[in-house]
Amino acid sequence: MAARSSHVYPADMVRVLTFACVIAVHTVSTVNPLDSVPFGALTMLLHFTREAFFVLTAFVLMHRYRDRGPQPLPFWRRRFLLVGVPYVVWSVIYTGLQLVTAPQPPDAAAWFLLDNLLTGRAWFHLYFLLVSMQFYLLFPVFRWLLRATRRHHGWLIAASLVLQVLTDIWLHDPAPVGFKAAVLPYAGSIFLSYQFFLVLGGVVAMHLDEVDAWVRGRVGVVVGAFVVTGAAAEAWYLWTVPDVGAIFGTDVFQWVMIPWVVAVVAVFWAIGAAWSDRRDGGPGSRFLDRASDRSFGVFLVHPVILWALTIGGPGSTAAMLPVPWSSVVTYVIAVVGSLAILEVLRLTPLSVALTGKSRSRRSPQQAHSLDTGPTPPTSATVGTDRTRGDEMTEMRR
Repeated sequence: MAARSSHVYPADMVRVLTFACVIAVHTVSTVNPLDSVPFGALTMLLHFTREAFFVLTAFVLMHRYRDRGPQPLPFWRRRFLLVGVPYVVWSVIYTGLQLVTAPQPPDAAAWFLLDNLLTGRAWFHLYFLLVSMQFYLLFPVFRWLLRATRRHHGWLIAASLVLQVLTDIWLHDPAPVGFKAAVLPYAGSIFLSYQFFLVLGGVVAMHLDEVDAWVRGRVGVVVGAFVVTGAAAEAWYLWTVPDVGAIFGTDVFQWVMIPWVVAVVAVFWAIGAAWSDRRDGGPGSRFLDRASDRSFGVFLVHPVILWALTIGGPGSTAAMLPVPWSSVVTYVIAVVGSLAILEVLRLTPLSVALTGKSRSRRSPQQAHSLDTGPTPPTSATVGTDRTRGDEMTEMRR
């Protein structure tokens, strides 16, 4: 079945900026004390990344299959190959890193690995892959819902928003008991915890021209919303942190995060739209293309570098530098090191299992000129370039 094959370049910018912020929030949280109030304030703003990922995931899939739905079995086979296999492999790797610092007997280690595989808790970022696979499994139904309600998407968004607010209120509980206490540790790995952002991404995909035109024509409003919602998120954090502490104060499941996420995604889209209108195929464009193509691999790899730089606590490599330079330098090393490791992994026969991408066989110049590469698990090749009007050919592998 043919899928939509033109390319929306603003989505690349959203993806790259979001991934850059993911590494930033992980760096800040890893290098600095979790109960640090100042660094918690920064984490509060960076915590939009989780929900933004799901907006982007639903957007690219729904736009890709908006007109003609995928055949379920081939769709699931491809998606679970590119996401499920890396999920299992990296869950094993990160479980191994945990066992390095906290050894367990063989039988306990085996159960520990099984639990990590089932819950997405082998490391702090793998929940995203588990939730993505849940969404892939349900995508045919999700697509049917959005098409069945295409004349009532305003009501659908409103109902989904109300449900998300109620969900966040229920999940954001500093002292859960009973059933809630048992469920909350796994809330981050359940797709229902993010349903509004999936619905939002899907609806935007079905109304892309209108939404794109609205953002382009109201940049001032978008920037204003970014400032106001960011200030509101920070004010909420500073107001609640004396009672709940910095760790709980930065919880992503807070209603105040919803408008902040939407505003950040809109600003990133506006930046991407401005860039796409001016892209000329030069070094900047090639850099963004490559960064977008490698974003998923960097997402998988970068915690290894953070672990290596911070293991040992006060005696770690990252701790040798004063605050805030420890975070800045660690961030740069994590980005550059992840890209370097990824390039090596992409040359090996294990590329699909370790990076979700096929093995690199051509030079970077040839790869750029001939192939946009397979779509990342969180992206799809969608849309049209406004400046060139050409279509980027996708080499399906």
